Amino acid sequence: MEMSVFYREWLPLPKAEFNILAMLAEQGGTFSGNYTDMCRYLSVTPQSRNRKVLQTAIESLVSKGFITCESRGRTQYLKLIPKATEINLPRPWVQSVIRHDYSSEDVAFAQVLKVFLWIVQNEQDIVTNDMIAKDLGVSVSTVVSAKNVLEQEYENITKRKVSEKWGDSFRSVGQELAAGAWWKDP
Repeated sequence: MEMSVFYREWLPLPKAEFNILAMLAEQGGTFSGNYTDMCRYLSVTPQSRNRKVLQTAIESLVSKGFITCESRGRTQYLKLIPKATEINLPRPWVQSVIRHDYSSEDVAFAQVLKVFLWIVQNEQDIVTNDMIAKDLGVSVSTVVSAKNVLEQEYENITKRKVSEKWGDSFRSVGQELAAGAWWKDP
């Protein structure tokens, strides 16, 4: 099975930058096209505002050493620069996440991917939504929505609430999260 390569170092990046990196990972590490092609790939309208966001994100990724970019006319040639902590995901699953219609959920594909990647590389036994949100630079509600998509629609994570005795009652201290089967088509 073909794999898409992601890197732990990408997780705290802003949405537009992560979207470009996810596109490159899904494309095997390289992409050539103009900003309109990128907009269409990412399912956003190719308005000048969206093209400018992509241009700014690409410039930022180049300056941070995540990608290289060559311009020839209007065509951009993007290439990933490998980082230290590699995470491999099956390409068909990544394509499914990128192409999925999230209109009924309050989450974008980038957040679903980020949360799954965080769970895959996590080494802590018990975690909280707040921990994940801080690491990824997103809101707690975004983490909850992304986990719900991963658990209910793709059936590829398991979560178990962890509580401890607190006087005569119990209180939640977090949850155990695990990446399971790769996916079920939603």
